[in-house]
Amino acid sequence: MDAYVPSRAGAKSSKWTVLGAGAWGTALANALSHGGQNVVVWDRDPGVVDDINKFQQNRKRYPDLAVHRGLRATTNLEEAAKHAELILVALPSEANMVIATQLSDLLTENHGLVMTSKGFRESDGALLSDVWREMIPQLGPVAVLTGPTFARELMEQKMTAMLVACHNEAFRATVADGFDLPFMRIYESTDIVGAQVGGAIKNVLAVAAGILDGLQLGHNARAAVMTRGLGEMARYARAMGGKEQTIWGLAGMGDLLLTATSALSRNYRFGQLVGKGVSIHEARLRVGTVEGILAARIVTVQAQAHGLDLAIVSAVDGILHGDVTPIQAAEYLMHRPRAPEFDE
Repeated sequence: MDAYVPSRAGAKSSKWTVLGAGAWGTALANALSHGGQNVVVWDRDPGVVDDINKFQQNRKRYPDLAVHRGLRATTNLEEAAKHAELILVALPSEANMVIATQLSDLLTENHGLVMTSKGFRESDGALLSDVWREMIPQLGPVAVLTGPTFARELMEQKMTAMLVACHNEAFRATVADGFDLPFMRIYESTDIVGAQVGGAIKNVLAVAAGILDGLQLGHNARAAVMTRGLGEMARYARAMGGKEQTIWGLAGMGDLLLTATSALSRNYRFGQLVGKGVSIHEARLRVGTVEGILAARIVTVQAQAHGLDLAIVSAVDGILHGDVTPIQAAEYLMHRPRAPEFDE
């Protein structure tokens, strides 16, 4: 699989550091390496780092797949920062503040940041790009890379389309060039807000879809929740300063279609277990990280503060906090007052 070369002849090889060697970070780092980029992946786990450096594998995440032979790994965050021109963040949302704090004196205006984490800051609902900018004001351009992508399929080099959003045209092109591969197609946007809102709220809607399937309420119900949920996503994006049209593309609809219909999605699997009657605590233990739980709480609070009616997101939050049962939430959504489908 080392035979892949960049599809754009002469594309510049940049120095990338990927933060996080989980399933997602490893897949992105591997793709960049296949594109001829100079990549170091940072992780806290010395076992994972040794695996990558000595055996060209991340056996914890992909025991049956090799990583590109040019990919290197380190547990030394300072070393990782010094290597990089571009920092790609592939961390759980709650880890972003911790790592940004540790990097605050190591990064300069010469470092560009690529956000792939999907979520918000718990304390105030801030977008993760804003968190990094706030904590490292001297940082260079910030981009968001998002879209309908399962890590496993990216590792297997199956065809994938993603969106890179950034106000800085030159940096946006540099990020797109890094992923210019035969199995990847990159689209571009300036809407960094909408790109992040779509990626975060789709996790909540994937939980909702899983709950419906766990309740065995049928495909009709799931399609309705996904469609109406996209409307809620668009309203929230607009309220936060993003563009509604971004939500109808890869960052919103595309990511939701993938995440809310497949057992490969942790958020969907978690919701399915909850719909079947498994406790929230037990479902989390079985599935692992579920970004939609925190996102549901944050978006519900922020929606109330902005006077937004996000009934589906709020219903999911109510289920997750024990205020209503899954079937009660479904019945509530079905018996809300009749209304136009779209705002006139």
